[in-house]
Amino acid sequence: MKQSEIVARQISQQIVDDDLAEGTRLPPEKSMVEEYQVGRSTLREALRLLENRGVLSIKTGREGGPVVRRPHPSDLGEAISLALRFDGVTAEQVVAGQRALVPRLVRLAAENVSAAQLAAIGECLDRMDLYVEQIAVFETESRRFHTIVAEAAQSPVLAILVSAVDAVLDGFRADDPIPDTRQATRAARVKYTELHKRLHEALGRRDGDAAAAVALELIDMMTFPPQGRPGSRRGVTGGARARERRASERTA
Repeated sequence: MKQSEIVARQISQQIVDDDLAEGTRLPPEKSMVEEYQVGRSTLREALRLLENRGVLSIKTGREGGPVVRRPHPSDLGEAISLALRFDGVTAEQVVAGQRALVPRLVRLAAENVSAAQLAAIGECLDRMDLYVEQIAVFETESRRFHTIVAEAAQSPVLAILVSAVDAVLDGFRADDPIPDTRQATRAARVKYTELHKRLHEALGRRDGDAAAAVALELIDMMTFPPQGRPGSRRGVTGGARARERRASERTA
């Protein structure tokens, strides 16, 4: 293992051990060189590794330096996306992974959800009904709904994996827009809300099978163009090829 990797692990462990809050500035370079007994180039490489992994952000300027950042599932999603790009994975193959993970998560939520969490989910549904015409608010409440369900499952590892797969799909859409019918129209948002209500009811009954079935219906509301079907070479790499094609068309 490279020395910079060892130092990166030591720094990240120190951040965790000291329970440093997001936004905390780390010591000056000179102090860190002395503490970890390495050269400046090794320390800087370690800090770059941690920045790439979402553990730090490097500020520039007079008040600059490494600042603690809390890693997000989207950081893991980006790493997964890179691996998938090289395998030519399709959008539907990513969704297949989502279909394997999400039912397990909601089954755990049905086993462990608290009365307070059920009440909070109910509040999300009330706001989704009330703000069905205001997409930004509707989306915010939908995300909050799923965050509470993930917390109710009491499985942080599975919750992070589900969020990471969601991030992979978000990146897929950003590369090459894919229609997501779940919230595209008012009718779709009403249907989306009704499915969430059924999920809420299943959680309230502690019915894991019913909750898992509704979760799969929610996933199935997402649609993909024919090029994204399994067996197609248009996968996570499709966005890059599409951009190259559009660029060549503009210069032709």
